[in-house]
Amino acid sequence: MRAPADDPILRTEHLTRVVADRRIVDDISITVPPVDFLAVVGPSGAGKSSFLRLLNRLDEPTSGTVYFAGVDYRTIAPRDLRRRVGMVMQSAFLFPGTIAANIRFGPQQRGQTLSDEDVDRLLEQVGLSAYADRSVVNLSGGEAQRVSIARALANHPEVLLLDEPTSALDENAKRGIEALIGQIMAARSLTCVMVTHDLAQAARLARRVMMMEAGRLKRIGPLQEVLNAERAV
Repeated sequence: MRAPADDPILRTEHLTRVVADRRIVDDISITVPPVDFLAVVGPSGAGKSSFLRLLNRLDEPTSGTVYFAGVDYRTIAPRDLRRRVGMVMQSAFLFPGTIAANIRFGPQQRGQTLSDEDVDRLLEQVGLSAYADRSVVNLSGGEAQRVSIARALANHPEVLLLDEPTSALDENAKRGIEALIGQIMAARSLTCVMVTHDLAQAARLARRVMMMEAGRLKRIGPLQEVLNAERAV
């Protein structure tokens, strides 16, 4: 069940992660409404990716928690949570074999089998029609990232987490993935939280920006408002 339109789909409450006595995510409380596109930006080492990994329990918080659709996510089985809060990494970690096998992987973990038509439909959505039977071995970086996105979408997520999804790509592939992300967001009414080091990319894609520094929330708000505040400092 999706969150009501006026309730946040994600809410972090004093979210903190400490590793080797270092607070890599430090007491962050934010809300993310449905169908929002939030870009998480900040310098290298600010804790951006660490924050993102806490949102679907790829890492566990030291203290604080996350509420997903109003429910404390510690009460949701991690596998179910990660289906509903999907993630695309910086590098596309694809399994050996065919593209179709990669896309079918998530549903198979729940005892479901995607039909050939379902696989073809997903590949068409990410611009890879007729790729189902191809091996992942010879894909370009942009193609591999498109497969990674299709694999996440196969689980019908309500939230999509993107961790620097274009940083390993050349400029043409980067712009193609950006356009794809925008199309998918609109077509599926998804909520998206994206880590990026590229403020220009954040400006092209996001509605709001969250700026981190040394593990802490520096500011959050409408994109232009945050960027203007940063320029004024």
